[in-house]
Amino acid sequence: MVYCKHCGKEFDSGEIIYCPSCGKSQLQSVTQTVVVTQNKNPGTAVLIALIGGFFGFQGIGHMYIGKTGKGIGLLILGWALAITMVISIIGGVIPLFIILGIVIFAYWIWQAYDVNKSAKYYNEFLMQNGKGPW
Repeated sequence: MVYCKHCGKEFDSGEIIYCPSCGKSQLQSVTQTVVVTQNKNPGTAVLIALIGGFFGFQGIGHMYIGKTGKGIGLLILGWALAITMVISIIGGVIPLFIILGIVIFAYWIWQAYDVNKSAKYYNEFLMQNGKGPW
């Protein structure tokens, strides 16, 4: 004997799809949970990193992709380099000013490259695991 999963009424066959008494389905119900996560556009991340970095906000691209701690660290390091560069020009140490200018430029380009690589990694991880890596 088989019993209805909803009303408890007894009926003969185990192959009945609907209960003869209450009419509800006897099939296993499947519940799906859909998690919506958003990809991070690597081009947008690079653009944010380049524009923000140009105005002294290195690391803002990393904040866009969700790596807030790294973004803040890059921001602080960029400001420290910029302050050191300003102090060197005020102190008249031109060779240090030039070296720091080159370092800051390379740092600006590197952080844009790194956010591009990180955004691509984020998207690949998201596609494989259904959630972001960080």
